[in-house]
Amino acid sequence: MTDAFLATLQAALHGKYIVERELTAGGQSRLFLASDAELPRQVVIKLLPPELAGDVALTRFKREIAVLVKLQHPHIVPIIGMGATDQMMWYVMPYIAGASLEERLRAGALPIEQGLEVIDELSDALAHAHGIGVVHRDLKPANVLFQGRHAVLGDFGVAHARLEMMRSSSGASLSEMRKSLASAAGRLTDKGFAVGTPGYMAPEQFHADDPADARADVYALAMVGYETLTGRAPFSEYKGARLMVAHFTEMPAPAHEVRPEIPEAVSRVLEKGMAKEPADRYPDAGAFRDALVHSW
Repeated sequence: MTDAFLATLQAALHGKYIVERELTAGGQSRLFLASDAELPRQVVIKLLPPELAGDVALTRFKREIAVLVKLQHPHIVPIIGMGATDQMMWYVMPYIAGASLEERLRAGALPIEQGLEVIDELSDALAHAHGIGVVHRDLKPANVLFQGRHAVLGDFGVAHARLEMMRSSSGASLSEMRKSLASAAGRLTDKGFAVGTPGYMAPEQFHADDPADARADVYALAMVGYETLTGRAPFSEYKGARLMVAHFTEMPAPAHEVRPEIPEAVSRVLEKGMAKEPADRYPDAGAFRDALVHSW
């Protein structure tokens, strides 16, 4: 981060937050750790790529944020502020000091009881979101953070918003963008920034021009749950277009066969959540949560 860029960002914040340092790259966005100038707390400022700045993007961004601030749940990272200039758009979240689920899984699967608690907390968070019409669309272990022993979910809706902004500017359909994403080995770039990774995307997200509904979140939730309990991400051996094909044509080995300590009933819940056809899955995360609770 150059001194000039830091000065520009700091000026845009009008003294409300004091930027301390840039955190690990946040994929499509840049993340900055900052101190609240008025309260004794640290926050994260998520700066969207400058390529997305502009009147149309700003209108869409404000509309997204207006919905996302309604997400008030103990297992969802809240949005506590936003701002924009001609060159920048950002939103503000509390700083969560704990490791991500992705980082924890590098050491292998979580203990069964702890893993089930994490999945329950995530499904309850998503059930709250689905109840007010919000779909995450980018659930993955990197978006799950820990406060003590509890999981909290962040980055609601942002990936889809960025993808839609790129689609509008390029004239491509969402299906074309998603297929390009898959064929680019999981990272689609435009003007130097990435849109996301397809490892946890439901099959319909690769070909549907309409935004995915709650059942796509159920698919990703089941995949994250499978990885949390087995230590293996489904289809992790594949890349690019081969990964996309696997989402359409393959099922991972049942979780209880990979790790016998997993109750078979839990394995069946995950299997139903990963069904290829949306109609064959649970209709939303609340139904998934309820089925999981009754399986262990």
